[in-house]
Amino acid sequence: MLKRTLVAALVLVTATLFGWSATSHGANPRKTIIVIVSEQRLIALEGYTIVHEFDVVTGRPGKETTHGKYTIFAKHEDYTSKTYNVEMPFTMFFSKDGKAIHGTSWATLRSYVHTYVTESVGSHGCVGLTDEDAATLFKWAPVGTAVVVLTEEEGE
Repeated sequence: MLKRTLVAALVLVTATLFGWSATSHGANPRKTIIVIVSEQRLIALEGYTIVHEFDVVTGRPGKETTHGKYTIFAKHEDYTSKTYNVEMPFTMFFSKDGKAIHGTSWATLRSYVHTYVTESVGSHGCVGLTDEDAATLFKWAPVGTAVVVLTEEEGE
């Protein structure tokens, strides 16, 4: 698990890189999802406060989860992939090429194997969570929530 100080530093760096503030319109804290590919972690923020942290599984080589700043533009509680014919509960689409945050089988084990054993165990580019974690995030994040994917490319 990431230490709080490291997470705070990542949040500030992300804010600087992508030019956003902790508040959105009015005085409401901005909701932001940060996916840290190298750690296989997802952090959900309201302003600069961490409200959720989850293990995730991201794209394997050749099907990478691409770094950048995105926005959730569509949500489906029950969704089946048209490309892979796989159920994707609590789907939140964030990229025009079909990448989404969603529930998936064996997410925690796949996250561990992807991080510590081999990157060949991963997704097709989506961000997979356990169904329970995906349901929690789905309820918390409205359409329009910012999604920031950090990969090692930022450090190059």
